[in-house]
Amino acid sequence: MNLAKSSILIFSARVCKAAIGFLAVTVFSRELGASPLGTYYPFLALLGIIGLPANLGIRQATKKRISEGNDKSAYLGTGLILKSAIVFAISGILWFSGTYINKFLGANLAQLVVITLIIDQLGRFSISILHGELRVGETAILEVIRPLSWLVVGYFLYLRGYGVYALVYGYLVGTILASMVGWWKVSVSIGRPTVEHARSLFDYARFSAISSVGGYFYSWTDVGILTLFVVWGIGVTRADIGAYENAWRLSLVTMLFGKSIATALFPQISRWDADDATDRIESAIPTALLPSLLLVIPAFVGTLILSKDLLRILFGPEFTVAWLALIVLAAGKIPQSLHTLLSRSLNAIDYPDLAAYAAISSALLNMIFNIVLIWQFGIVGAAIATVGSFMINTILHAHYLNQFLDIELPLREAIWSVVASAAMGIGVYGARLMIELNSIIQLLAIIVLGVIIYTVAILTYSPIRLEAQRTLRPLLTELVS
Repeated sequence: MNLAKSSILIFSARVCKAAIGFLAVTVFSRELGASPLGTYYPFLALLGIIGLPANLGIRQATKKRISEGNDKSAYLGTGLILKSAIVFAISGILWFSGTYINKFLGANLAQLVVITLIIDQLGRFSISILHGELRVGETAILEVIRPLSWLVVGYFLYLRGYGVYALVYGYLVGTILASMVGWWKVSVSIGRPTVEHARSLFDYARFSAISSVGGYFYSWTDVGILTLFVVWGIGVTRADIGAYENAWRLSLVTMLFGKSIATALFPQISRWDADDATDRIESAIPTALLPSLLLVIPAFVGTLILSKDLLRILFGPEFTVAWLALIVLAAGKIPQSLHTLLSRSLNAIDYPDLAAYAAISSALLNMIFNIVLIWQFGIVGAAIATVGSFMINTILHAHYLNQFLDIELPLREAIWSVVASAAMGIGVYGARLMIELNSIIQLLAIIVLGVIIYTVAILTYSPIRLEAQRTLRPLLTELVS
């Protein structure tokens, strides 16, 4: 597997995914307003949270075992049986809990939750299999299908008066298409399930299930608890949820490259670990961390200056209530950029138990922080709770990983990025004082100015310039060949 090429393919796909997703969010935000999104986002949150027991780590365990290269068909067949049994059992429970689900969502969506959950879980399983086959780059197209369907189908149904149901049906159609394409691409045949392979999957999954809690909890626990406060009538509205989740999605843009690298790196580190190539793992991780850090630091500085303008111009004045939450969430992407790779690396070297301890500890803190801080500060409290617990999670992962690998963080390069970001911030703030931002074109112009200033400043530091040349030259050669 060509790591650089796989990373750039996934990154390109996720850029397209983000662009299409933001176009959809922008269109639906302006057309529907924040309140309908305050129903749609809890729908996604419920899918994400229910996905934890519906998965139980089987997806990650199957990916891990297939990436090791032995008994691929048997592991696929066993994993598929285990996965299907769990998903359908959870779906049955949900089916009989429809009244409570509808009350939570504020709309009659319980049956759609069940249908979407089944298709989504099976579709994500196909992606894990492709990752295990070291075919990460081939999953790039799947990153685009769902948001594109959400935009096209959702907008078509919105024009016909379906309201919030247009968003849900658009998401469901995208989920169906992504699942179909994913399974069509899988090349491993489905082998006969065995008890031995089931034990092997459970040995890994019991800890992987817990470590995967971290990602879902940080993505959806805040929205879930905010929704409960709405149901209970305590200080939060569905419009607040819509504004908060839009701010969260806006902050995620800076994580695209880091997540792409981590996604591509997991199966490769797993293979290196099976071959005892520790030195290759130790040299790959710091190199992989650097590009992500070089993006999230200036993004935070830019958000600090342009937070209100970003929300107002992209989504509408109703969404500026989340401007301070956006700044906090953008700051949180700095430790999250480290966590994404550290967590994948710890699982890849076959220590899901340690990743699980870190994840469950910080997830519990995240829940407690959210309840207390949302009660006191609303959506800003949700942002502070999420970022604070994520910092703890990152520190724990770094501590555990350093017990087995000698990892040196690129601190000098990060410090220079802070200096370059400060220079960019001065330029952007000065331009902001001179220009009254009222359109997307003006906003983009100031962002482009910031990018130019930052790029020039960061490349004046020779180690970063040389590393960029060393990385990009073979990558460009490979891509054009």
